[in-house]
Amino acid sequence: MHVRHLAAGLTALLCAIVTPAAAGPAAQAAQAAQAESNGGVRVMPLGDSITDGFNVPGGYRSDLWQYLAADGHRDDFVGSRSNGPARLGDHDHEGHPGWRIDEIDAHAADWVQAASPRTILLHIGTNDMIQNHDPAGAPARLAALIDHVTAAAPNADVLVSDLVPLADPAAEERAQRFDAAVPGVVSALAARGRHVHFVPMHSALTTADLADGVHPTGGGYSKMAARWYSALISSPVTRWEAENPAYAAVHHADLLATPTASGGRKAGHIDYADSYLQYTIDAPYTGGYRMYVRAGNGMGTRCGHLLTVDDGPATAVSHPSLGWDEWVITGVDVQLRRGANTLRFAKGECHAEIDAIDFATPGAPTPWI
Repeated sequence: MHVRHLAAGLTALLCAIVTPAAAGPAAQAAQAAQAESNGGVRVMPLGDSITDGFNVPGGYRSDLWQYLAADGHRDDFVGSRSNGPARLGDHDHEGHPGWRIDEIDAHAADWVQAASPRTILLHIGTNDMIQNHDPAGAPARLAALIDHVTAAAPNADVLVSDLVPLADPAAEERAQRFDAAVPGVVSALAARGRHVHFVPMHSALTTADLADGVHPTGGGYSKMAARWYSALISSPVTRWEAENPAYAAVHHADLLATPTASGGRKAGHIDYADSYLQYTIDAPYTGGYRMYVRAGNGMGTRCGHLLTVDDGPATAVSHPSLGWDEWVITGVDVQLRRGANTLRFAKGECHAEIDAIDFATPGAPTPWI
């Protein structure tokens, strides 16, 4: 069985076309931003329909919330809009379907002043590309937007990503030119003392992760969440899919197709005494790692698996019951040795499914979350 190196994950909005609505009063925006406030670090997801979660309500915000919860972070998503499933603990956001960079820029300072975020996650420009709206001028428009946002919230950190891939070749060509300019836009503003950081999002997905050529599938949004979380914790987050035969295999279990799974398939029916999902993981160093298990449980009570690492003792890993394909991310601390490691998930208490596992290496603490 081939293995893959654990450190290889990170090198690194379109959207339904609608007419932007007029911005509401700042007081209304502030009231909406407080709708689900828990007093935690205020994080504003900002962008277009990919931030809104077109096609998959909640979009990347659902899995991002799960990562934060898995590590015990208390965060408060803020914005004047709200949507998403129950597994998304805070539904507030500032994603506007169909909006271009200039249209977001017309209101962003007011939104930011009303919500007072500590951290802003910005993915914007997809509509500029697919509408072919002066794509050559898009980097300058992005710079103006970020300049206005950072002036309105000078103490906030703004994480700026390039765009997810587009299936249309002409739009993707325009997007790639824009993407190439984004790091320079960010570094120029950082040189002026603005708290801005580049996040490489394009490399996190492929066109196979798109539902309609523009918007991600549920699995694609999950990959976006992993990339955002990697930036937030300043540590690579490397994904290992259950269905990839290069490093994973199932025994007396099944790989089941589902559009909400990362990569489109999950490991299910791990239901018998000899059932298991097994990974061969190549670790770059000996020591502790943080593992995240993206699991589904529709049994109505906590269920999970027995995890063994190499020849070590079995450890129970359980997940709350949110429903089948209503993915929960469970954090587990594991010790790995440098080189190849065998991780096996066998049947545990009742039944649960696994979509993928992620690994993070310890990173520098950040105040962003």
